[in-house]
Amino acid sequence: MSEASDRLKLIEEKIRAREETSVMGLSLIREVVREFLLSDKGYAADDIETDRRFEIILDDKTEFTSVDYLISFNQKRFMAIKCTPGALESRERHLIAFARVVGECQIPYALVTDGSRARLLDTAIGKVIAEGLDSIPDRKRAAEMTEAAKFTPCAPERVEKEKRILLAFESISCTQESGE
Repeated sequence: MSEASDRLKLIEEKIRAREETSVMGLSLIREVVREFLLSDKGYAADDIETDRRFEIILDDKTEFTSVDYLISFNQKRFMAIKCTPGALESRERHLIAFARVVGECQIPYALVTDGSRARLLDTAIGKVIAEGLDSIPDRKRAAEMTEAAKFTPCAPERVEKEKRILLAFESISCTQESGE
């Protein structure tokens, strides 16, 4: 084989190894976050949906999206949680778009975490309202927040824009995860 093809194989092997490490890292983060929610924050296993898939229809095309965890009370989705091994800020807009369009009503809160840091977002205003693992409401507080929350649909003029933002992030994520 030529030196160029050997170099290409070495690069491909390094990329594949990093992708595997990233996937293992994400799995560990997800486990840590779930355990934290159950043990430290007092959530019941029934409060937490894992890897819930949603259908997104845009321009007569159907795409699917999912989130790591959804916290629900009284059949109302209260908070969407995205785990990421990277910069939390890079996933905020993605998660806000997700929380705005995956149901008839917006999911009021979104949380981005790497297992040691967290950023709690208000979906309606699209802003960080608290930071740190302590900012994650415990089960009792979350139930109170759910009762007080306004479960409103995304403004009709925003729905298509939010879907486009969501699917743009999804396409970037899929490309990075598959190594394309």
